[in-house]
Amino acid sequence: MAQRLILTADDNAQIRMLVKAALRSLGHELIEAVDGEQALETAIERKPDLILLDVTMPKLDGWEVLGFLRKRPETAGVRVMMLTTAAQKDDLAHGEDLGCNDYLVKPFSPGDLRQHVERMLDT
Repeated sequence: MAQRLILTADDNAQIRMLVKAALRSLGHELIEAVDGEQALETAIERKPDLILLDVTMPKLDGWEVLGFLRKRPETAGVRVMMLTTAAQKDDLAHGEDLGCNDYLVKPFSPGDLRQHVERMLDT
């Protein structure tokens, strides 16, 4: 598989570090955002192949970021996986309504994360 660009948007540095450690072996370029505003700006500027997006972040939450991404022609098709503790039935339905492509609930295992990412990048 060719190298892809993956953006991890999470305000928790430990989660970003865990994601980086889990995905490093896949050989993709990994970039990070620490809040929703930075996630949106980075996504528009860099156009990643996949965004791992937390829901609860400062400035803009993940739902707002996803909504903005889906409304912009240049980012409407970017694959987005919600990576979050927001795991209630309503949360899952809201993510689907907004157009998220996948959902992985924290805490997650590195193996589960790799599987989800590989599946998202293969489609």
